[in-house]
Amino acid sequence: MSLLKTEPSTPVKTLEELFAIAHAMEHEAAERYADIAGRMNDEGNPGLAAVFERLSADEKGHLDQVAHWSEQVRGKAPDPALIRWKLPETFDDEGAATIDPRLQNAYRALAMAVRNEERAFAFWSYVAAQATVPEIQQAAEAMAREELGHVATLRR
Repeated sequence: MSLLKTEPSTPVKTLEELFAIAHAMEHEAAERYADIAGRMNDEGNPGLAAVFERLSADEKGHLDQVAHWSEQVRGKAPDPALIRWKLPETFDDEGAATIDPRLQNAYRALAMAVRNEERAFAFWSYVAAQATVPEIQQAAEAMAREELGHVATLRR
């Protein structure tokens, strides 16, 4: 069973597009984890809120890394207007935003984050496999390795 609901619809054509996609994905993850952290705080679960705040901060760090990489390689920040298709869903809060906080615990939160990182790894693996330009394939493979590193960190 695929981790992704749908695979990327077309190959990524430029590094600028790849950076825009990566930036959008990291931004979504950072925002969604921050939203869940806020809910956990509102519901009186500061311990679990701290876990999600840390996950959000980590994703914001990844967001900054993508922006820096784009500026280093292409001389400019990622441009979301360059994304040509709807991104496959790689982030799933698995109900964390709506379930009773008493049913949520740190293990479930981290397990959800692991699955999200695994989906991002699968996405970048598809992008690398579909790439027709070696530069894009190498960048997508680097993104996939980064996501796999996140999986390992979260599991530890």
